[in-house]
Amino acid sequence: MMSAPTATADGLCPSCSAPVAADPRFSSWCSACDWNVDPTAETSSTTGRKARRQEARRAADRAVVERLFAEVSGGTSMRPGRGGAWFAAMSIAGLVHLITVALTAGSGWLLVTGNLVTRFIGVVGLAVAFLIRPRLGRFPHDEWSLTRAEAPHLYGLADRVAAELGGRPVDLIRVTPEFNASYGRAGLRRRSVLTIGLALWELLTPQARVAVLGHEFGHGVNGDSRRGLWLGSASEALIRWYVLTRPSSASRGSETSNPIADVVFTVLLIVPHLIAALALSLLHRFTLRDGQRAEYQADDLSVRVASPAAARSAMDTTMLGQSVETSLQRQAAAHRNKRSVSADSREADDLALWQELREYIASIPETERVRRFCLSALHMTSVDTAHPPTHLRARLVATREARPAAVTVTEPEMDAIESELTKVRARAARVIITTG
Repeated sequence: MMSAPTATADGLCPSCSAPVAADPRFSSWCSACDWNVDPTAETSSTTGRKARRQEARRAADRAVVERLFAEVSGGTSMRPGRGGAWFAAMSIAGLVHLITVALTAGSGWLLVTGNLVTRFIGVVGLAVAFLIRPRLGRFPHDEWSLTRAEAPHLYGLADRVAAELGGRPVDLIRVTPEFNASYGRAGLRRRSVLTIGLALWELLTPQARVAVLGHEFGHGVNGDSRRGLWLGSASEALIRWYVLTRPSSASRGSETSNPIADVVFTVLLIVPHLIAALALSLLHRFTLRDGQRAEYQADDLSVRVASPAAARSAMDTTMLGQSVETSLQRQAAAHRNKRSVSADSREADDLALWQELREYIASIPETERVRRFCLSALHMTSVDTAHPPTHLRARLVATREARPAAVTVTEPEMDAIESELTKVRARAARVIITTG
């Protein structure tokens, strides 16, 4: 194994001799020449036609992403279009729903009119149709759900952001332990659900929190078809098709394994599995541009609501997910070793987890934060496959004209929100400590 590259003894870059800032917690790198910007990178040993195909595919993907960025940063409308790709995606979704309806109707007909064998097939078909049916999502009522009576100030802030963007007041706010935030609709009535992850919320400035709310509520008004009932439910159904038809290897090699049965099931499932995989791949491809365009628009709405500086601050924080995970795991292990003599002292210990997390993240040097944006540019990394690369989102925000925020939050208002979240913060910390 090759040892990690290091700076020279006098703290200079071995490539260009520029000064290299050192922090033992993070990799040393040179901001002047990008030496060691990715300390985990290895020289690829793949050569020949396969390597050329991989490189060509990466170059093509980069070109598509950068072309879309040039369009949206140049003033092109960010609202998702209704072109050929959109029509193809909606057609695939229609085919998914049609197959489910046909399977249900055909199985029901066999069950009513067939003999014993065909009725058994009908029962199996109905069971399969039930498993792969499009789901509307269940409106949650769990330990992380807060009512308006429990958090009136948090709901008030969310309502102000939604109103500024022309959206409806949120139906439910959930506050969870995760490093994330999301907005969606659930149930037959398509009620809106805003989810706030405390591991992210706790690290944001008050105005950056407004920016995150602006981005999430932006998804409710930006016409993103991926989040619509037709396309979203079809995508979820395809994922279940893919999982259910995956030939299982769990029983192979065990004492009860039947090799003949394994082969039969593999043969029966491989074709529908490959079809589901192809459909998912095509659906992702046809919705990628419009999906990323919708993300850029949500960022623009975030800027309008909270200011460019606040939106950039929120993006900077989202780049620190790996450090957040590492810190929480380390703190959870330390907290589990503590002995609290009362429920009150245990709650105080739980709440201290968030303070320790804030202090650790605040101590990350600026050079490390910059390195992570450089990594995003190098590898085109993003929050997930649906989002544009984070460095391009940050570049777009940087081009927006500085102006006052449309929604601001006062210190007394934020203090009231923090008070409303005290119990759920302690509960989330306890979950992290006991499971982390």
